[in-house]
Amino acid sequence: MFKILSVVLTVVFLFVNYSEAKKIPKFNLITEEGYDFHRKDLKGKPTVLIFWGIHCHSCREELPKINKVFQQYKKNVNFYAVAVDSSNLNQIKTKRKELKFDIPLLVGTRNIVYKFRIYGVPTIYILDKNTKIYKVLFGVQDNQKIKKYLNNLLSSEKEAKN
Repeated sequence: MFKILSVVLTVVFLFVNYSEAKKIPKFNLITEEGYDFHRKDLKGKPTVLIFWGIHCHSCREELPKINKVFQQYKKNVNFYAVAVDSSNLNQIKTKRKELKFDIPLLVGTRNIVYKFRIYGVPTIYILDKNTKIYKVLFGVQDNQKIKKYLNNLLSSEKEAKN
């Protein structure tokens, strides 16, 4: 009974916190070039943040797939692959090369896992141009679903300009 209650409360907690468009938490990450990277650096274009781990088996499937979406949308959408289980940039770059994806890297910390409530990887945050949460996706995703969300987000932002 206690396990069922905890699962229900966790789901309700996630739904309440992510159902409304709210800004992602402030953060400080490191780019693959060694520069500081903050939430404000995401403003201006929709963003896809893929939280992943170098030892994650599901990420081996997800990252090459989402790289195809990145190639298609990179002019209109920011993409970043945030490594959450290693701070060794050489190790992270080696894994990216092994998995054959080109998405820019950000080096996460244990703190980022707590701030973004990452309970497992891969976890994908899709943000609007003002860093508000549009969708949060857990686990391996279908590219068509991600494209649908990006197209909806891009078309709604285009309509807002007109």
